[in-house]
Amino acid sequence: QTAALRPFAFAHSNNRVLAALSRAALYNVFMRNVFLIGPMGSGKTAVGRQLAKALNLDFYDADAEIERRTGVNIPYIFEKEGELGFRERERETIDALTQLESVLVATGGGAILLSSNRERLAQRGTVIYLRTSVAQQLERTRHSKQRPLLNTGDPEAKLQSLMEQRSSLYQSIANITVNTDGQRVAAVCEHILEQLKKSGRPMDAAQQLSIDLGDRSYPIFIGQRLLDDRQLLAESIRSKDVFIVTNDRVGPLYLQRLISSLPEKRIASIQLPDGEAHKTLATVSSVFDALVAARMNRDATVIALGGGVVGDMAGFAAACYQRGIDYVQLPTTLLAQVDSSVGGKTAVDHPGGKNLIGAFHQPRAVIADTTTLATLPDRELRAGLAEVVKYGFIRDPEFLDWIETHATELLNRDANALSHAIRRSCELKAEIVCIDEREQGLRAILNFGHTFGHAIETATGYGEWLHGEAVAAGMAIAADMSRRLGLISSSDCERVLHLIRCLELPVSAPRIGSQRALELMGMDKKVQSGKIRLVLLKSLGNAYTTADYPEDMLRATLDHATN
Repeated sequence: QTAALRPFAFAHSNNRVLAALSRAALYNVFMRNVFLIGPMGSGKTAVGRQLAKALNLDFYDADAEIERRTGVNIPYIFEKEGELGFRERERETIDALTQLESVLVATGGGAILLSSNRERLAQRGTVIYLRTSVAQQLERTRHSKQRPLLNTGDPEAKLQSLMEQRSSLYQSIANITVNTDGQRVAAVCEHILEQLKKSGRPMDAAQQLSIDLGDRSYPIFIGQRLLDDRQLLAESIRSKDVFIVTNDRVGPLYLQRLISSLPEKRIASIQLPDGEAHKTLATVSSVFDALVAARMNRDATVIALGGGVVGDMAGFAAACYQRGIDYVQLPTTLLAQVDSSVGGKTAVDHPGGKNLIGAFHQPRAVIADTTTLATLPDRELRAGLAEVVKYGFIRDPEFLDWIETHATELLNRDANALSHAIRRSCELKAEIVCIDEREQGLRAILNFGHTFGHAIETATGYGEWLHGEAVAAGMAIAADMSRRLGLISSSDCERVLHLIRCLELPVSAPRIGSQRALELMGMDKKVQSGKIRLVLLKSLGNAYTTADYPEDMLRATLDHATN
């Protein structure tokens, strides 16, 4: 009797060996999940194992998973339950495997017979059809005892009949088709990798961007499970001594995981209290104390493992300690992945204003592991979306259109949507930072909404409002000011407000009063010669900075927003 079904308990492999292409090339492959389909004997298992290594994915053989789950082999299932019983077990297995992230699955030859399987495969990853002739199938299967469909009758006739029945189904869901006749496994894998690069499938994948700043240039890596990628971490963190700065929310989730990925390093760490309220000189002083106690020297590397607050403080500590040491950003929040980890701004807050004490200090690398967003609270995810939509408002009208179309997917944490949003945000920030590293001109437009937003954060005590929430309200105020000055139309202003609301972010400021808002804005870093410089919109997708505006117009805007 067939054993009772056992629950799935998939164990993800930590094998990160790369093959067939260099890492730099692989970061340009757009991928989330990969599913291999094709007839028996097409090489799905052999190709799948090698391809999974090359793509940094976990490999699963669907037939092997059925056997693991039932405790018996497939011929036994066919004997006791028939093909219909086997297909039902195969359906359950396909459904479970395709719900995993970062996997490569080799399916059985008949997996595409059920429409539900075809739908799941097509919707949840890139489908690759390994096509092979009946003659080749016969050659590769003639000694196998594990093919119940070939156990009776003429095997060649049976294979021919199966291909006539299934070939159109394979083609119907295939994104890529590769002929495996007479091909070595390595050659098939290399061909698939080339096709994946050309296809540009918009799936979540490890991708690489660059911040081009001469001898201060560095890469940005975006992808899944990068905290487990020992090779990438080793290439990015060159020193023997490593000091990890995290907080008491992120540390319990990811600190040990990161440490296990750095086996050759001497590691010390500190877990800071979580929250903007702790982004102070006193907290950074505790980081300095820990660096000294751990005997970290000038050749050490600081790692920022956390959100924007951790990144700012770790970067500032690295900028100051022994007159500057290396640091690497490992952002774990959406806001940090799209904004604060990139560009080299480091700072702490002061009771008189946000980020008043800081330095420009570029990281050695930014490694954004998008799987960390799974543990991000919904409120913080929405706060990060404020920085995403900012890039559309100030620089890229097409990206703004895309955000409007995909707002629901972003809120629902759709992996493809978030991956695209992170990448495009980083591309836009990189473009601006490369032109103006130290905010002498163009880079100031990245502060759209921030002058107003920082006043909100300071007035409410650094913590009641999340940074992204304050920026969202600040962008609404800046759009209203732009409308009052006749720069944008009322309909464009309403479009800004509508999109912010669609992302479930505030468009109204707390009632702190216009006079208090003006006082706090007067302490902003963008004040020059006593004049508050504002980032306003000439049009959607086109921002600029100016101190040339009627002061009564600013007060009227603040009266409306804060009184």
